[in-house]
Amino acid sequence: MNFFKGLSNRNRRFVLGGGTAILVLLFVFVNTTFLSDAEVAADAPKEFSLTDFAAKSLPLIAADIQAKAIDMAIVAEAVDKDIVAAGAEFGRDLGNKSFVFAVKTTAKVKSVDENFIILDVPGASAQDTFNIPVGLALSGNPLRDVTGTITFGDFYDQTQYQDAANALKDLVRSSIIDKLDLKTITGKTLEIYGAWNNGPLKNVYNIQPTSIVVK
Repeated sequence: MNFFKGLSNRNRRFVLGGGTAILVLLFVFVNTTFLSDAEVAADAPKEFSLTDFAAKSLPLIAADIQAKAIDMAIVAEAVDKDIVAAGAEFGRDLGNKSFVFAVKTTAKVKSVDENFIILDVPGASAQDTFNIPVGLALSGNPLRDVTGTITFGDFYDQTQYQDAANALKDLVRSSIIDKLDLKTITGKTLEIYGAWNNGPLKNVYNIQPTSIVVK
């Protein structure tokens, strides 16, 4: 006896539908790869360590700056005339007329306060102010951006991208700024390598350092 002949049309549809569902489930099961706990752990995204990022990146950034740095007085003179032209010649274009520059100078310390080491940069215009930030103006953004090898796409989101810059800043503070004796540094000559990017303050050059040598 044919099994389906004894079923109503509704029940036939139910049986056929159920059979199809079972076949689909079997197909999914056969084509599914099951991972062990160890395999799942191995495939999981590795936790991003800001400390490791800064420790690995800062020496590479410093080496790149040392190889490419332009004298700060030359950069400042060009920027004072035309930031776009200066950026095209000496800097890296970040968009929206924002540029970052690898710079160097050997300059005497004019004075020190809680925010800045103020420099007397030889060959620079008297209208320009040159600082090494030691307070809130210390920033890792120019260091992150200056080489062009660290990009937004390297990070999970904007927050992590900014956290990476902050990690560079923190390492600069602990490995460079905190090792300076700010109480006795006035009048001494410093050899400085670092990065500078233009901002809203005209004629103010805050050099974010990657190397400071007291002469």
